[in-house]
Order: sequence, then C-alpha cells, then structure tokens
Amino acid sequence: MKLARNANDIVAKHLTNALPGDVLSVIGIPDANVVRAVPTEIPKVEVRQEFTDIMLELADGRLLHLEFQTTREPNLYRFAAYDVAIAERYRRLIRTIVLYTGDVKNAPSELDAGSFRYAVENVYLNRLDGDGALDTVKRHLAVHEWTPEDRVRLAFAFHMRFERRTRDEAFEEIVETVQNIPDRHEQNDLAALILGFSGRILAEEQKARLRRVLEMTELLKEIVEEAQDRARRERDREIAERMFRDGASVSDVMRWTGLSEEEAQEVQKSVREEA
Repeated sequence: MKLARNANDIVAKHLTNALPGDVLSVIGIPDANVVRAVPTEIPKVEVRQEFTDIMLELADGRLLHLEFQTTREPNLYRFAAYDVAIAERYRRLIRTIVLYTGDVKNAPSELDAGSFRYAVENVYLNRLDGDGALDTVKRHLAVHEWTPEDRVRLAFAFHMRFERRTRDEAFEEIVETVQNIPDRHEQNDLAALILGFSGRILAEEQKARLRRVLEMTELLKEIVEEAQDRARRERDREIAERMFRDGASVSDVMRWTGLSEEEAQEVQKSVREEA
C-alpha cells in the first residue's frame, strides 16, 4: 500500500467527492467544508521531505493542511517550515491539523519563536470511540441508510479506541464491513479516504490485508494502470536516448518507441545537451 507520489494525485481527485460538506467533524475537525484537493509538493523547502501529507482547499478560501503522526512531535518547527512555504506559494490562510494515531496522548500545539508565533490543532484519534463508530456504520449499512459521515467513520476507525473488541477483532470487522459496501462509487470514495489518510501509517500486515480488499476498487485499478503507463513511457524514453546516441533520426525513434514527435525531439535535445 505504499503509494508513489503520482498515485497520490489520483487519490486526491477522489477526496473531494469523499469529503462533502462538514463530514470531517465526526473525527474532531469541524468547519472544514472541502472544495478540492491541492497539490502537496513544496519546492525549495529544506526539511526532511518536500511533501505535506494532505492539503485541501476549504469553502472559505483557506487551505486545510493535515499531517499524520504515529509518534509525538517534539516541536513544531518542521510543520512551521511547511506552512511558511505553503503560504508563500499559494498566498492563502492555512489551517493546520495534526492527526495523532497510536498511543500519543498529548503534543505541543503552539510554537513561540520570539519574532513569530505558530499554532496547530491536534486531534487524537485514539480518544474517539471506535466501538460506537463501527456499530453505527454497520447499523446504517444494514438498513441502507449509509451517509458520508459513515464513510469517514469507517476510514478512520482503524485508529480509534476499542474497548469491546480487541484491535485485531476490530480491524477484521472493519475490513469485512468495507467488503460489504455494495455501491462501487462508494467503495472508490472509501478507498480514496483509506489510501489518502491511512495508507502510509497502517501496520504492514494491515496493509496486506486491506490491499486484497481494495484491489477490487476502480480507484486502485486506476492507480495500477497509471503506474504501468508511467513505466512504459520511461522505458520508451530510455530506448529513445540510446537510439539518438547511435545516430537515429526523430522519425526512426517515433516508429520504434511510440513517442510523439514533440517527445522524441525533447529527448533528442537532452541527449545533445549531455554530449
């Protein structure tokens, strides 16, 4: 379930449909009316990585920056660096929420750096009632009263607190419930939420179990096809580079690789610049 960054773009397209209105309020994020997903690449930021986790545009014009943590963030300098870069790029107000999973009970929410102050909102998913959320979803599914809020409950139930079920029992029940969703579009929206919000922080055995379920969704098929197309394009460019180094013409490269004239000329130019 490890996603390449181009796969995240595909997931992001589905997140807007998956998060209508104020449905994130069921996990402690009120007043977050999502309009669309926003690209998360941040150029020229000297931090541990150049991507935030998830970024969404809200109806009020702000950007909702979501970060996921399995361990307690000791300070907020890293997130502050992200948000400065985001603010500079998009010139928008930013609302940053850190979603904590696992056993994290508390974490800093403010940073006082003297010349500036920075604040985030912390949401502790382990404080949410997983038993109640899962029971609600199953009850609604049984009587055909499924709601977008149920979609969010089920997608985040992996990380909630369970008292009447062991964590293994809860996980198996969640996976079984995902399998019982009859609507294909709903399965896609749920897959987008799980992959976008939880795909990188589930345990490896959970990812393997869940992957077998999600392989049946159109979303994952789209991701696989995109990955195959990208690999094919990269292979064609590598062949074109070797042909140009051997003196082949643009027309020969087009005929043997399937590249367009523009793509072939672009590869030819790069080969000449290397020479």
